[in-house]
Amino acid sequence: MKLLINRILNKLGYSITKAPLVINGIKVEYNFLEKHSWIVKYNISTILDIGANKGQFAARFRILFPKAKIYSFEPIPEIFEHLCARFKLDENFKAFNLGLGNKSGKIDFFQNEFSDSSSAFPMKGLHKSNFPKTIHEKQIRIDVERLDDVMNDISFAQPLLIKIDVQGFEEMVILGGLKTLSKAEIVIVEVSFFELYENQVYFETIYNHMKSLFFSFKGNFEQLISPIDGCVLQADAIFVRDNV
Repeated sequence: MKLLINRILNKLGYSITKAPLVINGIKVEYNFLEKHSWIVKYNISTILDIGANKGQFAARFRILFPKAKIYSFEPIPEIFEHLCARFKLDENFKAFNLGLGNKSGKIDFFQNEFSDSSSAFPMKGLHKSNFPKTIHEKQIRIDVERLDDVMNDISFAQPLLIKIDVQGFEEMVILGGLKTLSKAEIVIVEVSFFELYENQVYFETIYNHMKSLFFSFKGNFEQLISPIDGCVLQADAIFVRDNV
């Protein structure tokens, strides 16, 4: 019967699809767990969410790893407050109102009206032309620490998963967290193929850093596509530790 109904609807230009699921207030694909079974098999105990924003990544990965300890890092004060409010009932969640980089101190930071695009680096015209909603920003001062310095004071369980999404500042985070990264099983890091922010590096540089830490590139978790010409501007690259 279902097949017959689908055939009739297809002839009329319609199709039946399953609606997204809502789990703990998060809308996910109906086959979300099935699609991510490859990563669930790693039984991750600790997640570092670097560039947490409002907790979009942490919320989705909380579904995959309900018992994992999540440490999130978000430098923008008002976004940090939103993040904390979202996870206020999660006893295995801790947030830091910090940016991460290759050295400690205070730096200028470009807070974008579209907060996902905020960065320690100035935005280039290519980014703004592709995404006009990002043209408005203001400059603030934020605190920055090295990942290794922060994690020296935290006793965490392994396996460890690290996500780094800091809009062009990824290399600085890596350089300040080599010791911590060396303990990770999986690293998901945003990489760029075009210059969207001043002074940023491209995929090859991030790839070489991860290769030197004995990680292998295993594909992309998600990709950012240009609405102008369809090219891949950025991707969330997956790196998995080699068996060494």
